[in-house]
Amino acid sequence: MARPDPPTELHMDRKVPLWFFLLCMLFALLAMVAFGWTVRSSLSGSKRTGSWGKVAVEIAHFPSTANMVIRELLGYVSEDYQDARVRVPRDDFDLSRFRPVQSKTDRSVDGLLAARVEGKAEDVWRLLIGAFWIDDDLENAALLLSPSLDVTKVWIFDEAPIEGITPRHKERKFIHGVAVLDDASLIFSFDAGVSLQRIDRCGRRQWAIGGEFHHAVNLDDFGHSVWTLGDGLERPTQVAVEDGSILRSFSMEDVVRANPDIDILELRRVHQSESFDNRRNTDGKWYTDPFHLNDAEPLPAAIAGAFPDFAAGDLLISARAINLLFVVDPEDLKVKWWRIGATQRQHDPDWQPNGEITVYNNRLSRDYSEIVAIDPSTFSKRIVYDGRRSNFYSRIRGKHEVLPSGHIIVSSPQQGRTFEVDETGEIVLEIMNTKPGSDDENYVISELKRLSPETVEAAGARCD
Repeated sequence: MARPDPPTELHMDRKVPLWFFLLCMLFALLAMVAFGWTVRSSLSGSKRTGSWGKVAVEIAHFPSTANMVIRELLGYVSEDYQDARVRVPRDDFDLSRFRPVQSKTDRSVDGLLAARVEGKAEDVWRLLIGAFWIDDDLENAALLLSPSLDVTKVWIFDEAPIEGITPRHKERKFIHGVAVLDDASLIFSFDAGVSLQRIDRCGRRQWAIGGEFHHAVNLDDFGHSVWTLGDGLERPTQVAVEDGSILRSFSMEDVVRANPDIDILELRRVHQSESFDNRRNTDGKWYTDPFHLNDAEPLPAAIAGAFPDFAAGDLLISARAINLLFVVDPEDLKVKWWRIGATQRQHDPDWQPNGEITVYNNRLSRDYSEIVAIDPSTFSKRIVYDGRRSNFYSRIRGKHEVLPSGHIIVSSPQQGRTFEVDETGEIVLEIMNTKPGSDDENYVISELKRLSPETVEAAGARCD
């Protein structure tokens, strides 16, 4: 009788003992607890976890990092990729009173709408900065607007590779920080850019320096340098107008060290309590984006007399992350004044000739934005313009300018609009940057600036 063939499959009848399964579960639970403790300790500033702590934090960040990367990649292949960074929802505004802005140049500019109250809006030239639909393409640009609100000149902002870094595509960054010189040259930076640049009145690049510069570019008294924010918004930096060389730069940690008795900046640093230890002179760990500086403006000598506690050249700085405004001497980094909590996630504090500081108060996550004035000698605050009057709200970003007449220019990037109000708060001029072909979206406006006659004359000179 033939013997049967051996089985082709092995069947495991053995079962895993319950005690072994429970033991594995216990070890897994203990490992999870240890991992969580390591991450928490590392984020709290403890050095006891060493290199393993750094690895654990990176592992813990992986799901959110992967999610961010996936969303970014999906954006590249979706229809929304082209203008995702500069597109904002259009609020329910009545556009019946607006007219299209005409371009008197050889470039077409589509989507811009304007409305003005004749006899009330200032009869001046202006520079409009933002993302615009120009020649059937999206461009970061500056537009020279005549008093009748026609486009008479266009500057295109772009970046070339610098220091081995290839810049993002133009539609993936936002022009944020522009200084206009008397000769109509422009110094500018981008959110998500890789450089600070100067172009001449004809748009030709004069110099470029590599780095993360954005939010603000402010001229000094004499037009010899600008103050901007570098290194991910943590370093106020002074740059020479002539050649782009860095004249001075300091970190917020430098400011902390120079002011050991002022603890307004330590709010964003975690120091471990250490119930079983009592170590001295230890360094805590800063949160991500601990201050988010968004302006550094030098006090002009012409109005320094209105601020007896400060000196010409002192810097007025906004730290958005901690609702803080402060004044620092850039020479010795001593903090001379601060006000925290009068504004909420603010931008663009400006010195005013009457001795007040005006501020763009975003009021992030609240119902409306506003422009406020703070008296640094009394710490009192007053509302200069209440955003409820015109549905004004920009969750992030924003610029304003108080004109000599008392009119105020307000730019609301997240609404894609800018407007001018008179002394009574009436809107006497408004510009809406609509997305062509869309009924519910606008493109961002970064800023509207009033220009001097000298700058306008220089801008109109012939380009060779």
